[in-house]
Amino acid sequence: MFTCAYCGTQFTQHVPNCPNCGAAIKVTTAPKEKDSLREICLKYEGVNNLYIDEAIDAKRMKTIRENFNIPAAETVVMAYDDTIFGNNKLGFAVCVGGLYWKNDWSVTSKRSRLTWEEFSKREIKLEQYQVSLDKGDNLGVAGCGSDYIRKSIEKMLKEIRAAFRGADF
Repeated sequence: MFTCAYCGTQFTQHVPNCPNCGAAIKVTTAPKEKDSLREICLKYEGVNNLYIDEAIDAKRMKTIRENFNIPAAETVVMAYDDTIFGNNKLGFAVCVGGLYWKNDWSVTSKRSRLTWEEFSKREIKLEQYQVSLDKGDNLGVAGCGSDYIRKSIEKMLKEIRAAFRGADF
């Protein structure tokens, strides 16, 4: 649940601005997991196609939730858009409860979601135009069009994995 600090309006879906008064919404009472995930993701804020917290507008959030099958109660911390046209129908989302994704037809994957507990046990490796999450799970990253961005995504995912390794689930 989000609450506008200015007018007190409450709403369930994260939006960059209050639907009542238009004030910028900043999440200040987030769980520890969200804070640590956000901290890691913010290191990669300048990477093209990555959208963090308030940079995810309502239209993009709706598309992400629908295409990646993210439940309404799940908090999205960061989204990566792997489409050429920027419509976020492909890519992945870093959420408080885990990693969600959708690939195009060229990238196979056994799953489209991993909890952080599952993710923390996986090997992560950049393999040309996809990031292998081991055990038949892959994230497509061809749409970013840059080896630098692909390597940055791999590095970010490894940092997230390291943060959850040894965590008490």
